[in-house]
Amino acid sequence: MPHLNNDVLQAILVEDFNKFTMGRWNKPFVRGMVPFEFESCDWYLDRKGRTPRFWSYCKHSACHWLVNFELRLAMLAEPRRLWRIITSKLHSTVWDGDETIFEFNFNAMGISADECFRLAHKKELKPGRYITTYYADHYSLS
Repeated sequence: MPHLNNDVLQAILVEDFNKFTMGRWNKPFVRGMVPFEFESCDWYLDRKGRTPRFWSYCKHSACHWLVNFELRLAMLAEPRRLWRIITSKLHSTVWDGDETIFEFNFNAMGISADECFRLAHKKELKPGRYITTYYADHYSLS
């Protein structure tokens, strides 16, 4: 929570997630918005209890457009760890190179850290390196 208003963190979120929302629906994503505002899947409906605050930063099928934000947030929250992105066509997430995954989407959706690692660990970037994001395909193409 203390890092969410960080200007660099917010700039990364807006730049990358805007490529998702503009590509998918031609709708802008601007500072002050959260990814969950664009949720189009019902993964959260059967969950009981109070909604965790981190769910605001989850969006089904948008891991590649959220991973740079998650990397920056992990580096702010735990700066002594060597956080890096691991990625594949199927998933992108943040890993410390040891035992810890920093992951919002799969955590919220009840998918295990082991499965998250297995799906994402095809390419490992150097610690602190961001991925390049592109505009998402329009919803009619996916």
